[in-house]
Amino acid sequence: MPELSILLPARNAASTIAQAVASTLRAMPRDAELVIVDDGSQDATAHEATAAAERAGQAGKMRIIRHEGSGGVAQALNLLLDATDSALVARMDADDQCLPWRFTRSLAALHAGDDMVFTQIIETRGRRLSPQPPFGIAPEVFGLHLLLTNPVSHPTMLAKRELLNALGGYRHVPAEDYDLWMRAALAGAKIRRLPVWGLLYRMHDTQITASSQWRRDSWESPEQAAVFAQLSEGLVGRPLERLVRIASMPPVQKATALAEFHRALVPAIDRHDGVAAWLLRRKLNERLAWARSYVPAEDRGQTPQGAARNEGSVPPAPPRPHIGASPEGDAESSVNSDARATQEGSAQ
Repeated sequence: MPELSILLPARNAASTIAQAVASTLRAMPRDAELVIVDDGSQDATAHEATAAAERAGQAGKMRIIRHEGSGGVAQALNLLLDATDSALVARMDADDQCLPWRFTRSLAALHAGDDMVFTQIIETRGRRLSPQPPFGIAPEVFGLHLLLTNPVSHPTMLAKRELLNALGGYRHVPAEDYDLWMRAALAGAKIRRLPVWGLLYRMHDTQITASSQWRRDSWESPEQAAVFAQLSEGLVGRPLERLVRIASMPPVQKATALAEFHRALVPAIDRHDGVAAWLLRRKLNERLAWARSYVPAEDRGQTPQGAARNEGSVPPAPPRPHIGASPEGDAESSVNSDARATQEGSAQ
């Protein structure tokens, strides 16, 4: 049994999976394996993955599980969890690339006592890279960030299996990653975002989070609304509505709900200081500004535009500086990384 299993769900990823496999095999420690589920692909995904591992001379460190049909990312990930028995579990996507130090840095954090760790990402679109100075998020404030946005990208995760088992794995909801983070925080897990880039994160126009129907489903998920209310009650003393729900309310009701949200968050943020508090205040102000300005599609006569992967679970925000691997992480969409059928769903 290896210490670490890296889980990679893939569907019709023949054009990108070779780079994902090669970079992961180069970066992963000796006591690790890469396990891929070919989730009903109709192209040469499995062939390209195998060829990449053979070229790297590490075919023995990778295995492929073939799954006929496709039940979505959550089902594929639960299948991978059931097919592995390592103490630690990491995620990878079929169109991203691991940076060489990713696992070394994340493993050090887990061995030091964290339960779930993420790195920052560098967004790529074509040959253009969008790096930003990475800021970390400590376990003490991670839950508050989850009340504002999804601050991490799913394919950067490394976690203890005992935590994932205790949570029952992934649920079949539109934003399975954001849902898992909230449930982990609610269970008292120590979750950290490291102040280091660990992944080249490919942006494209066909990912799941660009779907207006997917986004609508994630915003209206009763399961996620319930866990959000529980998490907010534990952190700020009262159950709150998600900002994506508040943003769609009629103007008067929206104004009242946003004022209540602000009153609830500020005292919790003020208990912290330094960069941690600054990042939270900045993100709170950004998200409130977005919610105030958001007009539902039915009221403006058009379909919501697709959001970038790391803006994934939210509608287009007001113009602001680009944040690929930004201080706030803006991975609202597990953007994930989710046709990527993954991530990534982070719908706040």
